[in-house]
Amino acid sequence: MNHHHRRTLQSALIGALAVTSLGIATTPASAKSSLAFSAGPRSIGRGGLVHATGTASDDNRSFNKVCVQRRWGAGTWYTVKCSKPVRHAGGTVNTTVRAAYRGRLQLRAVLFEGRSAHDKHPRTRSVSRTVTVKVH
Repeated sequence: MNHHHRRTLQSALIGALAVTSLGIATTPASAKSSLAFSAGPRSIGRGGLVHATGTASDDNRSFNKVCVQRRWGAGTWYTVKCSKPVRHAGGTVNTTVRAAYRGRLQLRAVLFEGRSAHDKHPRTRSVSRTVTVKVH
């Protein structure tokens, strides 16, 4: 192996190590989060009330809040109620939803994270499973 070839290999090795070490240094730490949701009853008459509870936890640095959302059939999701935004936490929200129409009422919880307690456009962190209530 000649001197020029050896120097090229050394430069390539140093470059690869530099890129690898930069990749390790810029890897974000992963925050642990959880989201639980329950709603019931699963069948109700028109005009009845459905109780919904969402509980979330998150140890990231942002301001987190948990919200209960509803929709009818395949319509748009609307926020019913949210917990107060808290840093390094998630929160709990309890609410009732009136079953105003016949059909399928769908409910879910969403964990949002914002840059401040007053962030108007928080990012969605996670979404719970959807609970469907049959309204007759």
